[in-house]
Amino acid sequence: MRSISILAGTTLAALSLAACASNGPPGSDPMSPSAERGQRLAERRCAGCHAVGLDESPAASGPRFSDLHLRYNALSLQKRFAEITEHGSGEMPPIHISRQDAEDLVAYFETLGG
Repeated sequence: MRSISILAGTTLAALSLAACASNGPPGSDPMSPSAERGQRLAERRCAGCHAVGLDESPAASGPRFSDLHLRYNALSLQKRFAEITEHGSGEMPPIHISRQDAEDLVAYFETLGG
């Protein structure tokens, strides 16, 4: 009887730990390769004017990516990147964003939802 209680307790503890491990904090899941490329691209080409992560950037003159994530869905982001490639946007000059870069940036933006 005692061994059954120990076995049941051990099983319950293992299941509890497994449940906690799978329900980590938002954003704790590893990024997809596309999102990782998007993050690197954002850090390299966008961070001079935008806060590209979840934290504040004191030098950011453009909108924060975490705010843009709330404003645009994936399709509208793709369209926006095409517009930026052609015409720029306000103070933002036109910059070339390839289709693959746009897909990677969208994948990264989706990780900012938490």
